[in-house]
Amino acid sequence: MDAARPPALPADAWDALRGASPAWLLAAGGLSMLSMAAFAEQQRHLLSAFGVRMTARVSLALTYARSAMAASLPAGSAISAGYAFRQFRARGAGQATAGAVIVLSGVASLAGLALVYMVIEFRWTLWLLAAVALPLARISRPAVDAEMPERAGGRVRHTLRLAAAVPPRRWLGVLAIAALNWLTDLACLLAAMEAVGLHVPWQSAAIGYLVAQLVRQIPATPGGVGVIEAALIVALTTAGAAAAPATAAVLIYRVLSCWSVLPIGLACWSALKSRLAAPVVA
Repeated sequence: MDAARPPALPADAWDALRGASPAWLLAAGGLSMLSMAAFAEQQRHLLSAFGVRMTARVSLALTYARSAMAASLPAGSAISAGYAFRQFRARGAGQATAGAVIVLSGVASLAGLALVYMVIEFRWTLWLLAAVALPLARISRPAVDAEMPERAGGRVRHTLRLAAAVPPRRWLGVLAIAALNWLTDLACLLAAMEAVGLHVPWQSAAIGYLVAQLVRQIPATPGGVGVIEAALIVALTTAGAAAAPATAAVLIYRVLSCWSVLPIGLACWSALKSRLAAPVVA
């Protein structure tokens, strides 16, 4: 009788990494950068809806800096949001507007993730689009003073009024960009799987990815470190993948979407800090 195969050792995953396809690795890296660019455009479009201008380059640098903070610092998500608030204020956004953009960007991200899930499931997609579009189309858009002083209890109402002032077409554009952010990040994982020759049903990998992103919302560790890796490896092996290539694929995905962001984010934080500190020449 053949002996049962022992569990995959770290050396097995390392062998899978060394044999990874360079072409698929490049594709995965490009998709990861597209995902970051999509999130940058998401926040830039929201700022523009409230009359605040931010260049694509600055928005991308801010996105990398924020992502690095969220992935490396305790309570990183809160620190990242506070940093974005200060950056928005420094570029002309009022206090209420800056806070509203941060909140609404988070709402748009969750809505984009829900839309991706519906599309993957191939069900209820039209119902979801109708549920988003029809209420927006019926909302009146009164003139709103973004700098109106608000007590703490009125900030939510003020944020909702600011959101109502955004045209429905702009909201649908923001939602589409948010969905693109998630789709390109998911495609990065799928490309990492192809790089190590891991073939499992893409729907199973996508559902595992979405579950990992939902688990990530629980701030157990900075950037979901350890939580996302474990959730994805379990999802892939449950779908029939061997442990070694599953581990290798997840490591590639996380290096591209998380760990490589840290040095880039540090450089972007330094550049943004220097730009704000530089004197203005008349």
